[in-house]
Amino acid sequence: MKFMVFNKNLIAVISGLLLISCFQKEVTPTALFSYVKSSHSKIKFQNNVPVNVLTNKFTYEYVYNGAGVSVGDVNNDGLDDIYFLSNLEDNELYLNKGNFEFKEVSEIAHTKGARGWATGSNMVDINNDGLLDIYVCRSGPYGKEKLLVNELFVNQGVNKDGIPIFKESAKEYGLDATSNSIQAAFFDFDLDGDLDMYLMNHNAQTISSGARDKFSALGDKFYINENGKYFDKTKEVGIYSNAISYGLGLGVSDLNKDGWPDVYVSNDYDEPDYMYLNQKNGTFKEVIQKATNHVSNFSMGNDIADYDNDGYVDIINLDMVSEDNYGMKTSMASMNPEKFRANVEKGNHYQYMYNTFHKHSTYMSKDGIPFFSDVAQMSGIANTDWSWAPLLADFDNDGFKDIFISNGIKRDFRNKDFFNESMLFQKNNSDALTNSKKLMSLLEKIPARAKQNYFYRNNGDLTFQKKSMQWLPDNSETFSNGAVYSDLDNDGFRFSC
Repeated sequence: MKFMVFNKNLIAVISGLLLISCFQKEVTPTALFSYVKSSHSKIKFQNNVPVNVLTNKFTYEYVYNGAGVSVGDVNNDGLDDIYFLSNLEDNELYLNKGNFEFKEVSEIAHTKGARGWATGSNMVDINNDGLLDIYVCRSGPYGKEKLLVNELFVNQGVNKDGIPIFKESAKEYGLDATSNSIQAAFFDFDLDGDLDMYLMNHNAQTISSGARDKFSALGDKFYINENGKYFDKTKEVGIYSNAISYGLGLGVSDLNKDGWPDVYVSNDYDEPDYMYLNQKNGTFKEVIQKATNHVSNFSMGNDIADYDNDGYVDIINLDMVSEDNYGMKTSMASMNPEKFRANVEKGNHYQYMYNTFHKHSTYMSKDGIPFFSDVAQMSGIANTDWSWAPLLADFDNDGFKDIFISNGIKRDFRNKDFFNESMLFQKNNSDALTNSKKLMSLLEKIPARAKQNYFYRNNGDLTFQKKSMQWLPDNSETFSNGAVYSDLDNDGFRFSC
């Protein structure tokens, strides 16, 4: 695990990595950021995902999607702490000791988590007692329900050594969902003074057709907080909850400036993204086709912020297209015009295999529906390879929000050379996926796709300038997934993980 620090103002960025190298070069004085070595920070976390007959893309296509990271002050000492998720091993909680030094306390704090496949996490004060709690989403290729149960670690306060102690209480609060969750968002949906929850799920099996309005246990869920306990009110609030939802990004903001929180969901594969406008009466209305001309195809992470300082929030959504022509041709199949048209004729949206940057037009219809224009191509951020998490934040302190994008995947199973070789191998070996020796020989042929993370500087004129190499002293190629930013040393400047 490594994180970066702003050289003059101590801004830092941490990325949750699948495979992490702890060997960093010395600080480059001219770079905007510098790495904090693990020998100083004491952060040793690694999310190790082996490639074997039980853990591979054939058993679970999201096996290389990584896991989450969340930041917050869990012991109320005035310093933000860090919680890292591991897909297969123990989650790790690091207490901030100041000066970018941390102490790992997971075992004492009881936050290691049960066996399963952790995906996303939140720090949230679930019971309004002034102490941050931790919610963990879980998924994976499991048939046993107990391996899919989401966890809620409720903060019991600190012990005599100042270490917070947590108690797993998901069932007590009604949040022990087993629906293959990727990420949750806690917010006051109905403005009644307590936090409700949108739970973004995904089908562990890949399918390409199904009715959007058909209710499924595999779809997204919405929970209403009633006197401190959460109840599944998915049908009542009117969100889509179907088997072809493959949510990978979840953002909450007031998209139409009516004072009520709305939701943007990034969906992988054929299902288009969702834009839910809060109707202020206990329900949502999905408006993506009215609010946008098109969306990304393989939607990944998203973030919502006002990047052009016009007072209206904008939405960045990532896809997985290479910057260079060679990468485009070898890594992803070209868009199929017939499939594209068929998907539109089914009632789905226009979906293109590029990042989208939905700039708010500042226009709202009489029904309160905002309209967004995609400016990703014009802004220069449409192609960022196999991207995961975008962060919109002012990293250089010039008053404009810049962009950080985590990048890379441990095994590029969509590589066209591998795909063709795999199809031929399976054609000639009917037991290719059941014979462990043959399966391993196939898995070993999947190429790695380590990539540099991206930094883009906001030019203040709706365009961005790529600063990946200038802002980082050693922007080595990695497999980076979940990301978050925070001011870890309380100097007033953002730090990002």
